[in-house]
Amino acid sequence: MIGALSFAAPAVLAGILVLPALYFILRAMPSAPRRQVFPPIRLLRMLAPTAHTPVRMPLWLLLLRLVAAALLIVGFAGPQIVPPPILAGRGPVLLAIDNGWASAADFAARQAAARRIADEAGRRGVILLSTARAPDGKPPRPGPVLGRDAALAAIGGLHPEPWPADRRADEAAARAARRAHPGLTAVYVADGLAAPGLDAFLAALRPERIVTGSIATLRLLDDAGTAPDGAMRARVRLVPRPAPVSVPVLAEDREGDALARAIVTIRPDHPTGTARIDLPFALQARVSRLVIPGEDGAAAVALLGGASRQLLVGLAAGGTADAEQRFTGELYYVRRALPQGARRLAGSLVQVIGADPGALILADVDLRPEAVARLRRYIAAGGVVIRFAGPLTASRPDKLNPDKLLPGIRDLSGPLAGGHPETIAAFAPDSPLAGLKLPLDAHIRRLILPDPAQLAPASVWARLADGTPIILGQRLGRGALVDVLTTANPDWSDLPLSAAFPALIRTLVHLGAGGAPSSGRLALVRALDGAGRLIPPAAAAKPLDAARMRHVAASPEHPPGLWGDTHGTVALNLAGHVPKLAAASWPALVPVTGLDAVKRARRFGPDILAAAMALLLLDMLATLWLRGALRIGTLRIGAILGAVSLCLWPSCIPHARAAPPEAALNTTLAYVRADDPATDRIVRAGLAALTAAVNAETAAVLGPPRGVVPGRDDLDLYPLLYWRITSRTRPPTPPVCAALDAFMRGGGLLVIDTDGGDAGQAGSGAGFDPGAQASRRRVTSCLSLPPLRPLTDRDTLAHTFFLLRSFPGRFDGAPVYIAVRGGRDADGVSPVVIGANDWAGAWALGADGTPLFALLPGMPGQRQAALRVGVNLVMYALTGTYKADQLQIPAILQRLGE
Repeated sequence: MIGALSFAAPAVLAGILVLPALYFILRAMPSAPRRQVFPPIRLLRMLAPTAHTPVRMPLWLLLLRLVAAALLIVGFAGPQIVPPPILAGRGPVLLAIDNGWASAADFAARQAAARRIADEAGRRGVILLSTARAPDGKPPRPGPVLGRDAALAAIGGLHPEPWPADRRADEAAARAARRAHPGLTAVYVADGLAAPGLDAFLAALRPERIVTGSIATLRLLDDAGTAPDGAMRARVRLVPRPAPVSVPVLAEDREGDALARAIVTIRPDHPTGTARIDLPFALQARVSRLVIPGEDGAAAVALLGGASRQLLVGLAAGGTADAEQRFTGELYYVRRALPQGARRLAGSLVQVIGADPGALILADVDLRPEAVARLRRYIAAGGVVIRFAGPLTASRPDKLNPDKLLPGIRDLSGPLAGGHPETIAAFAPDSPLAGLKLPLDAHIRRLILPDPAQLAPASVWARLADGTPIILGQRLGRGALVDVLTTANPDWSDLPLSAAFPALIRTLVHLGAGGAPSSGRLALVRALDGAGRLIPPAAAAKPLDAARMRHVAASPEHPPGLWGDTHGTVALNLAGHVPKLAAASWPALVPVTGLDAVKRARRFGPDILAAAMALLLLDMLATLWLRGALRIGTLRIGAILGAVSLCLWPSCIPHARAAPPEAALNTTLAYVRADDPATDRIVRAGLAALTAAVNAETAAVLGPPRGVVPGRDDLDLYPLLYWRITSRTRPPTPPVCAALDAFMRGGGLLVIDTDGGDAGQAGSGAGFDPGAQASRRRVTSCLSLPPLRPLTDRDTLAHTFFLLRSFPGRFDGAPVYIAVRGGRDADGVSPVVIGANDWAGAWALGADGTPLFALLPGMPGQRQAALRVGVNLVMYALTGTYKADQLQIPAILQRLGE
């Protein structure tokens, strides 16, 4: 459409007639001065004039002022290009707008088209009809006749809903509007998507014009979850198109940070594709949704409830025998009873808890006090700990369970107990195990007993036939602690051999927060709005039967979102019940207009007025220059430019001298340059943040960190050298090794760190960089490293500035190693510190001051603790063991007293 030029205030254009008169006024000569004889004036004729005042205004300045005046007149007249009219008839305008999920991608353009129609309707009035049901469940209905301003306000208050349009209710609303206003003109702003009931709605509406957008960019995410191999996957659906298209899919956490990205290429002959995202489990557990970036609306979001995520179960055994031994191992039957698709991680307690699993199964593990404290934090955060008894726990009961356990073993098959084992009694109706099949074939021969004087009846989840407790359980914080008072292998009972044992294990591992819901009736926890954002649930939402979850379509009563209870959630996504995507077909005699063709009047007045003001500013500067007010500044600028031009002559340039290095003037941290630029950027950003922390917290003043190449750069200028080794780091050359050895012998501190490691190693970084530990051993094999031992909180490094009990970085739980006492220098300083917690990754900040990496397991204060580790490393390198004498203060005071 080509619009017509018009003016909002055409009468103002009459001011153009004044421009000729203004021209003659500006060009008018002043009256001739009267001559008066004054003899002393002859003395001034000998002076050379320094400035000349023109007799009349320069022509260029006159034209500048006339153009500025003309622009002011035209700008105040309000020029605009008005598009051709799109409405016919004289009655009120029925404006039907699709605001279902399919309109979200370009809803702002739909609102702009609706405003254009309301503008043109003017005094005729607008009847607004939005085609999707309201969040309170009310069906679509035509509104009252609105004036222009009220219609514009109502259009601005519309927003897309996360469910489809209700075509049956739309048809009834259109017929009602036609009956109430027989002479109305109907315009339909459509989403362009074919849907059941659309033809009947169009027949009732009888639109004079249809305004629609393109659905070629419409994308849906469907069938999100975990594949059998543990990868996250989601299906992307598009409208059929003639050429292949690539669609990105992001995995995001609750804060909206992207954790991974996948690209799906969709062929023309098959308008669907599957996105696969492989992540380490620690990161996979943080993914809350999959999204298509750049797309607005609920269709481009696939939520992941606790039931959609892969479950990681940590397994640890306390016995010295092989826990995986067939038929007799303590973990043999537990491993086979885990839910299908669950991921298993076996190892020591420190290793498995560092991976932050959803559930921990401990088979006769003897717990130390520090392990008890860590398990309590783990349970409070939503984890599940399932403990099986055995000889170790029977001999040394710990204090993890609030119900005190008695030492010793009760033998039910012995002569004092009656000589026969006991079976498990029926589960109580209020027990979390109620509903499970009773293990009738399980005979309990031995078990440990709780103290009956301190036993809370509610914590007994299962009893033997004689009333003896066999399974204790309690909710602690957001998680749960379960004690099975017999062994996980057949040594004490037949429970692991029972057919009901897998169902028991499946029920227990899902007791924690963030897993699957535990009840059959689900409540809406968080709802997904039409823009793809999670919001609090509306009052219209009704409880949902978990068994019907797969058969429920999105609606105001059951909106897309997270449904569940305090134990876990399951996701109801929009795209699960959307039929095949196809473009709608419109009536042949109805004109169809694109959204981009329905535009409001384009106004040029503000732009023209801005140009006029710029010309007036230029006129002011020109006037000051002609009057000489800018001449002094001009001379100064000329002098500066002249000086610069003279210094360009070779004689003005002094002889070049090498500037002293920054490290020689200021204390500076250094890092070993890597072959990978990305690694250098991370380490440089991390040391820069550490330098800022040291300068803020201590009296030390450090310069910017520098990257060095050992063997080429002088390392004697740096007190600390950071070396980040990855699985891709190549072994150093002999000169590099010799330079590093000389650096350590000369009193420097070499800090060697890795960005995680293999799947089986200790700490939360397990599995993030497979091969990193082998690479570290290979790379450092040429160095003359002293014998090493684990760093503890009693070493000087743990209290050189801050008092530290652990040494986390981006990860936590991996041991840190320093030289043994005989391998240190004369001052008792270890020449090397070796870690695997990726300290630089925890320190590193982006240009906007936000951290570059998320932390695992993400405990409160972990990043601050990592910075404190770095400050202690710097102070250890700068001051040595001057604080070590403080450890001997009690002995010194005792000696002085003697």
